[in-house]
Amino acid sequence: MSEQPRSTPSREILALAVPAFLALIAEPLFLLADSAIVGHLGVEPLAGLGIASSVLLTAANIFVFLAYGTTSIVARQLGAGSRRGAIAAGIDGLWLAVVLGVVTAVLVGVLADPLCGFFGASDAAREQAVTYLRISAAGIPGMLVVLAITGVLRGLQDTRTPLVAAVMGFSANIALNVLFVYGLDMGIAGSAWGTVIAQTGMAVALVIVLIRDASRDHLPLRAHPGRVLAAARQGMPLLVRTLALRAALVLTVWVAAGLGDVPLAAHQVVATVWSFMAFALDALAIAAQALVGKELGAGDTARVRAATDLMVR
Repeated sequence: MSEQPRSTPSREILALAVPAFLALIAEPLFLLADSAIVGHLGVEPLAGLGIASSVLLTAANIFVFLAYGTTSIVARQLGAGSRRGAIAAGIDGLWLAVVLGVVTAVLVGVLADPLCGFFGASDAAREQAVTYLRISAAGIPGMLVVLAITGVLRGLQDTRTPLVAAVMGFSANIALNVLFVYGLDMGIAGSAWGTVIAQTGMAVALVIVLIRDASRDHLPLRAHPGRVLAAARQGMPLLVRTLALRAALVLTVWVAAGLGDVPLAAHQVVATVWSFMAFALDALAIAAQALVGKELGAGDTARVRAATDLMVR
């Protein structure tokens, strides 16, 4: 019998990184689709979208530790041979995402007007931005749930399921945006509703996947407050790093808004394309994180076994 080709580290990285990259670009693709569709409505709606999307992405991406922190924890548990522990950690991350998502959605929805007013854009662009942001705030819990469960699946070495969810969500987003904006003549509000529905649908699909895995291992879905708070504390360093990064990006939007609606609209297009390209490097980071976490978990298990052997002797 011929031997099966061995899996090399490069192949393992690519096997995780390629689907991860395609899933990562889902959010920029959402915004690209929104920008293309809203752009046909005029300069003011596109400029308003630039303001609203900056606030929305900042509100969601400061909790990116839900994905990256969960990936390392789950991968380490998996490497230690505890799939149940890995999925349990994922359930804790899901509950943390729900709590943070609901609180953030309420704050963004209530404060939409002053948040958009901070950028100093024209009254017409601000009105469009507030409309989009108030509706899109309803999709924040779904966005954070997608982050958390995607982190769980990456830790379990599964980057294909998030990819499938991202493709379905992106396709639904385009179809709903076209229907609401052009078919029902809802304007920028239609684009916001289409995106909210698509993001929430992605979240529901991924929750079903996690529930299925938990049921297979006979794990309860209830939250463990202590472990959830521990997960939140572990994400604080990454939260600080993300706040610094988002502050720099928000500053560019503020400067563009001061130049007028046309430069702001152009900035929205360029920034979305830039975000799309930047995620290529993140895909490699995710693959490395999942593999290293698994190896560290295996190393922890080996050390525990060695210590146990010494105690027995």
